[in-house]
Amino acid sequence: MANQQDDGNSSSSQSLPDDVVTEILAYLPAKSVGRLRCVSRSWHAMLSTALFVKLHLRRANDKPKIFFSPTKCDSDKDYQFYAWQPGCAAVTKLMRNDFSRPAVLARPLHGLVLLRCVGEGGYFLCNPSTGEVRPLPDSRAPLKLGSRPPYYFQVVYGFGHCSASHEYKAVRIFSDEMDGAAPSCEVFILNGGTLAYWRPAASQPPMCVLEEKNPAVFLHGQLHFLYQGDGGILTFDVGDETFGWLPQPPCPPRKAPLRMTELDGCLCVFRGDGYSRRCHVWLLRDYAAQRWEKLCCIDQTVWPEPERMLLRSGWIAPLGIFYSGDNGSQKKIVFGTGTCVVFMVDLYDGGMLLPEILFKPHQSIAGDFDDTYNYPAIGIFQESLVTLGISTEDTVFSSPVTKAWSDVLKWLPARSVLQASLVSREWRAMVTTDRFIRSHAAVHARSTRVMFVSDPIVGSFTDLEDHHVNQPHLLGNRGLFRCSQPCHGLNLGSWNLRDYLYNPTTRYRESVHVEVFERDASFAGRIALGYDYEIDDHVMVSLDYEKKNMETRYYNLHCHVRSLRGSWDLVNPPPRPVAIDVMPAYSNGKIYWVVEPKLGPCSAVSQLVAFNTWDREFEVLQGPPCSNFARRRVSIVELYDTICMACYDEDKNAIDIWRMKDDDGAWCVECRIELEEFSPEYSSQRTTLLSSDPVDGRILLNTGWSLGYYDPKAATLETIYTVGEGGGDFGFCPVIVQDSLVRPFMK
Repeated sequence: MANQQDDGNSSSSQSLPDDVVTEILAYLPAKSVGRLRCVSRSWHAMLSTALFVKLHLRRANDKPKIFFSPTKCDSDKDYQFYAWQPGCAAVTKLMRNDFSRPAVLARPLHGLVLLRCVGEGGYFLCNPSTGEVRPLPDSRAPLKLGSRPPYYFQVVYGFGHCSASHEYKAVRIFSDEMDGAAPSCEVFILNGGTLAYWRPAASQPPMCVLEEKNPAVFLHGQLHFLYQGDGGILTFDVGDETFGWLPQPPCPPRKAPLRMTELDGCLCVFRGDGYSRRCHVWLLRDYAAQRWEKLCCIDQTVWPEPERMLLRSGWIAPLGIFYSGDNGSQKKIVFGTGTCVVFMVDLYDGGMLLPEILFKPHQSIAGDFDDTYNYPAIGIFQESLVTLGISTEDTVFSSPVTKAWSDVLKWLPARSVLQASLVSREWRAMVTTDRFIRSHAAVHARSTRVMFVSDPIVGSFTDLEDHHVNQPHLLGNRGLFRCSQPCHGLNLGSWNLRDYLYNPTTRYRESVHVEVFERDASFAGRIALGYDYEIDDHVMVSLDYEKKNMETRYYNLHCHVRSLRGSWDLVNPPPRPVAIDVMPAYSNGKIYWVVEPKLGPCSAVSQLVAFNTWDREFEVLQGPPCSNFARRRVSIVELYDTICMACYDEDKNAIDIWRMKDDDGAWCVECRIELEEFSPEYSSQRTTLLSSDPVDGRILLNTGWSLGYYDPKAATLETIYTVGEGGGDFGFCPVIVQDSLVRPFMK
């Protein structure tokens, strides 16, 4: 009995063979495998091998899945990527969507997806299964696209894999050059050792024009680029980086554009959308013989009205083919639309039956699914454990030489760094990383200077020492342009009802758009700029009056908030109305507005509205005890690293400066500037405060005609620039600038 019991214990303690365990675990989702790697070191090693990653890729994707994301959500927490499998009612959350209108550009390659951030530009590689994301460098605004001539008008991207070298390569081709030069091709290797930049391909493409809305399709080791028009298909061998050519199918002329994808393991070209009412689909069944087969022609005119209206979209594309019946005799083709609706049709005798609606995303997801036209937010999904390798920053700074040069270059001014970036591709890759930009910003955090606005539309600024009276500088219109103080290297300006984000140091300008109600041209604080240290990104707040009536004191205020890496969200407006003629100011994680005393409930004291950039909440604070504040001109500005309010006493030609002592709204008098002895060059009617000198504490004053530093200790004023007495109505518009390499919307 004892021996039998021992034998039983020995038998029960035996574990399954490792090959059986790996075979079972290969069917699990990637996130489940990731959690199982934490069981033990042996399991982590076993589940991380290249063999298991390949096995998992085959086993876990026996059934197709759809990958999609809503275009708008009610809450920031709802911005997610989702997966759905035909035949299942539920959807699965994959990863958070921190992109602005992401577009799935091609079918997944070993589970990796190439995304384009349509809202703000930029290309990214991500693994939706694991949530890993890696931006492609220099992809939002490449130097060859729209920089100084010669430059190209079109750039198209692709992503492929070389089985011989086991390298993942991103490829981009610039075409349609303004001077008629040949196209240019560049390659970025995902795990390219110390190469963290785009390099020229081994060969360059022939004359052609490629469009960004037609990304490359990877198949048979080749990337396929669709010519503009009916010129054919350009091929790029990912291994030896040589170019070839394929003919297009005999497509009938239509207004709808040609598109390309992979379908049933074959190259697929289709033409049509939900507006042209017909969609033609061809397959390159014999790749070697270049023989095209017309798969089908969808005629939407025979569909019932409900299905036709539901599937009406600017983008309709085949996603996959399913075989059923005896020996796979019945074919079913699944299509996706720009609204992420999925439908299926049966193919037989070269004709089409009525569509079968498989999936309506708005019934499962709380969000909007607007038609995305050329850039769909839907594609095929693959469970995958393939990693994206180390980040570009880690690759760049893996070299001790690069680290040493980084420590040297970060002390240079931003424009000198930009000039140094032309020395080599290695240096350019280094100075464009977030790590270098942050280190450079830390060194120059208190380095500010004065620049003059020459043209706010193109973002033209001139240094004070380079500025002359006869240069263009908003003559007679200085009051129409309003610009914020610098916030971590960026300035926010408003001109002629349009808003722009600037980095004057690098001459970078970005137009800011938000869906808002009709604006008032005099609304100075309609958009404010701050910084969120928690997410390490700038934050913009847009306030808009739908209605306001100074006589009845009625108003209706709306608020939108976004980070530069995110998108606009509608949030609860501030509890009090904000002044329409006072610019907001940012200091220490909060954006401040002056409360409008002529709207809403009457108040016997001045008040401010503060927005916390971290928790996205508004609060009302008591302002300084300025006498007759409702009838006096006021402004808020950051001085001495804290928020200050200036109250202009026009009767006595003086300015009272109040400083906020702490966040609870306690105030103290910082100083009083008596301008009588500096009149008429300076007066309280037209003088504004710009900034304070971080070294000696002097306050920079601006009248639009004269610019000078006031010393609170000595009560003296030194004019550093003036247009003279003959300036008349012609003035200038100075802006305080931080020396910085920060690039708006680049993440």
